[in-house]
Amino acid sequence: MEIMEFCKKVKKSLGIYIGSGASVNIKQVMKNNGIVLHSIMVTEKERNVSPTIYLDGLHEAYEEGETFSKVMEEILQIYEESRMKKNMDMDFFLDYGRMAGQVVYKLIRYESNRELLSQVPYVRFLDMAVVFYCHVPGTGMDNATILIYNSHLELWGITKERLCRDAQKNTRRILPPRLLSIEEMMKEIFVQDLRQKCGESKDDEEWLAQTAGRIMDSLVGDVPRPAMYVLGNKRKLFGAAVILYEGILGEIAEAFGCGYFLLPSSVHEVILIPDDNRHNPEELWNMVCEINATQVAPEDVLTDSVYYFSRRDFSGKGGAVCGSGEKSPGKSGAAPGSGKKDTGKKNAEDKAAKENILWENNGLEKIF
Repeated sequence: MEIMEFCKKVKKSLGIYIGSGASVNIKQVMKNNGIVLHSIMVTEKERNVSPTIYLDGLHEAYEEGETFSKVMEEILQIYEESRMKKNMDMDFFLDYGRMAGQVVYKLIRYESNRELLSQVPYVRFLDMAVVFYCHVPGTGMDNATILIYNSHLELWGITKERLCRDAQKNTRRILPPRLLSIEEMMKEIFVQDLRQKCGESKDDEEWLAQTAGRIMDSLVGDVPRPAMYVLGNKRKLFGAAVILYEGILGEIAEAFGCGYFLLPSSVHEVILIPDDNRHNPEELWNMVCEINATQVAPEDVLTDSVYYFSRRDFSGKGGAVCGSGEKSPGKSGAAPGSGKKDTGKKNAEDKAAKENILWENNGLEKIF
């Protein structure tokens, strides 16, 4: 069954379940990397926010043999869990003074998001782009976000520089970093799986941790494993942007006592491998490409590159810095259409330089 035919079938079944109290519509949504996903949006008459249920993964499960009734059970569960019980106060988004404390940033791939980047304020960083979004508070949904477009800057009457500075103040506070060994990350995943399978009958954290440890030991045994670490944030949301936090890459190099390779696991996290002189960058690149192609959802892929942070280059800061400077606008990654052009050429250049945003290199290098 084609995806659109599947969406129409879901729409009809969901409409019967919901009744006349809401409308059900099919919507195609462009996500990161230009990926278009198919969704169902449920609009209730007395609510100003509509839950969106993405259907591509469910369509794939259906094509692989899952019954339609089972698919609908999952859709109904998602709907009940995501529907808003009350209206969201969206007035705060109209007043930048009220929402300035909720502006944060994330990293996406530059090349595959050209169309999106023509519409949003962004800053180039290596082969990536820093874009900005609002972390929506008090919604009952932990990861509710609103991407910020150029039109929003015009609405608020602010510059990209102001937006960038506010995001730098907020992101680490709202999305604190966390660094785990790969073993700790695997145990965490096993604990989550066990909790889901056992339900509320097993809320003993010690038992869950011990059982997860035994499962991991049975899978990997005593096989030597290279030291690997996962860097992200505590909300597990767009955590790759942690590499821009001021000083963090240098602090990690000091803790490791050496430089390290940085592999973009996804937009949500990166993998760090201490440099013990045994790793070949090309082999690491092949690994990144294979994982991105087979294990990571297309909309979650960051880049296929391999990066390196050298302890020798650690100056004591090691963090990305956003501010105005004197580099040419052509290298700045300034947002399209930022600022009005003056009639005089010199005035226009001065204005562009004043509002120019520089996200200075934080010591991270792309090596492959």
